[in-house]
Amino acid sequence: HRVGSVGDTVCMILVPLYITANAVHCNVWSYMAFGAAYANWLCLIHAEYDHPWDPLCRLLGVGTPADHHVHHRLFVYNYGHIFMYWDRLLGTYRAPEDVRQFVNYSGVA
Repeated sequence: HRVGSVGDTVCMILVPLYITANAVHCNVWSYMAFGAAYANWLCLIHAEYDHPWDPLCRLLGVGTPADHHVHHRLFVYNYGHIFMYWDRLLGTYRAPEDVRQFVNYSGVA
């Protein structure tokens, strides 16, 4: 399993950061607060743990660790790191329950 690449870092972090910094004009503290919240969300979706708020997140269209785990198992699905709206709209969303390769880390297959 690869850890990451320069292309991933540029396309998924640096380019969106540059675009956001030029499109949304606010003070540096707002950028830092958003960056901290986003970094924490990335930690949560990579935790491979079922959180108690996952059903509410799924109802609101927010990605869960299980949704993101599908992306790591099948790289052509569930691209969204925060919202699953684009995946659902473009047909790239797969529910964790529908992926037979998915393993729930709470011990239930």
